[in-house]
Amino acid sequence: MKPETFKSTTNSPRASQAEINKLYDDVKNTKKLQTKLSKQLAELQARIQAEKKHAVLVIFQAMDAAGKDSTIRNVFAQCDIGGINNVAFKQPSKEESSHDFLWRCNKHVPQRGQLTIFNRSYYEEVLVVKVHPEWLGSQKVEVPVTDEFWQNRYDSINDFEKHLSLSGTKIIKFMLDVSQKEQHNRFVRRYKTPSKQWKFSIGDLKESKLWAEYQNAFDDLLKQTSTETNPWYVIPADSKPFMRLLVTEILINELSQLNPQYPPMEKIDEEDLKLIKHLMP
Repeated sequence: MKPETFKSTTNSPRASQAEINKLYDDVKNTKKLQTKLSKQLAELQARIQAEKKHAVLVIFQAMDAAGKDSTIRNVFAQCDIGGINNVAFKQPSKEESSHDFLWRCNKHVPQRGQLTIFNRSYYEEVLVVKVHPEWLGSQKVEVPVTDEFWQNRYDSINDFEKHLSLSGTKIIKFMLDVSQKEQHNRFVRRYKTPSKQWKFSIGDLKESKLWAEYQNAFDDLLKQTSTETNPWYVIPADSKPFMRLLVTEILINELSQLNPQYPPMEKIDEEDLKLIKHLMP
């Protein structure tokens, strides 16, 4: 079984936890393998940073408690932080709501040579906002809205990503697919574990009651925005170690296709060459 199994297509069902377990059922030490893969990823990131030919945008979307933060920490642990920008999007500010829905994310798209991580993204506007259309009021949108309104948003997202791709940005999108039962278990652990209690939120519990609505919104999102150029990878998230391994493998596979190379040293004139020979006999 290959990571390609977890790529979402228009009519493909989400992969199961059993499938990701099968992928790594012979792994004896997940931490050791994670370190090895993260080093490979770091080498690719270093080449991209040096070459400055491509930009990379990695997007993570998920239900609460799926493990976005810890996945980002572990997967990119070996990378040079100088070439990475990690942006976590929270509830839009008043200023952000006064612009179009792509504006606040557009400000953070990576320049060539940079890898930017979006912890949540403009996809919130067709996920949480679709579940809570009343929140559109802050954007001066009259509710209720029609199906055409959401279709226009999907189209805008696809056009935006197509523009970025044509401009040299590699986009890699992950949906971390935690089960309802495992999400509940993680909420309980947050509540009972002192070192995790700061993460506990009554609001997250209330949102979990809207599980079916969120799953429908995710299904619509995958169907509408998983394109041939910019597909979604749907990663079963009940096992965090296996999830991180798969995310890292997919990133390595995707970035290897860019074939990034360290650029050669710039030509050195005679005077500078003499200085180098003097300082480095």
